[in-house]
Amino acid sequence: MRVKSEKVPVHLTKNPYVFDSFDEWIWRKYETEDIINIDDFISKNKDCLFFIGTDSQNYAKSNKCVFTTVLVAYRMGKGGTIARHIDKRPMIPVDALSARLTVETQRSIELCRYLEGKLLDLSIEDKLTEDKLYTKNIVGISIDVNSDSNHRSERYKDMLVGMVIANGFTAFIKPDAWASSKVADNKC
Repeated sequence: MRVKSEKVPVHLTKNPYVFDSFDEWIWRKYETEDIINIDDFISKNKDCLFFIGTDSQNYAKSNKCVFTTVLVAYRMGKGGTIARHIDKRPMIPVDALSARLTVETQRSIELCRYLEGKLLDLSIEDKLTEDKLYTKNIVGISIDVNSDSNHRSERYKDMLVGMVIANGFTAFIKPDAWASSKVADNKC
């Protein structure tokens, strides 16, 4: 007698706190499922202002947690374009909000570090002077925490803002954290 084996969804075989290295991330256009090259995206938009954010959402029915990281390239007065990376992991317990918010912030910092390096390389290639470097176009990281003490995430605000600032970037929290709380949240 043959026993039929059930296929286990890939996201359930992964450790919820261990992620692929950045160079393994698969980037897509925000509006479609088209895969894009993140280096090309950065190069084409090097003159834009960059906003970064990550959000996550637990889904109990499928026992997964979806993390979405976005890179928003904005041209003043002309709108913007967005690249996104989505990662599915086993569900993170609801009482582990601190861990989930920390992972979100770490993922945004990782993208910001990568962006900073790429923009510096492009600045050197274009022979820009120090006061005109493309790295000045990095506006900051949106953190999906609330400043209102009626929300659970508020208690982690100082820790997460400190993480971002310690890495040399500007942190935005709600209601100014639109890259995470609106753009990334929409794709979770």
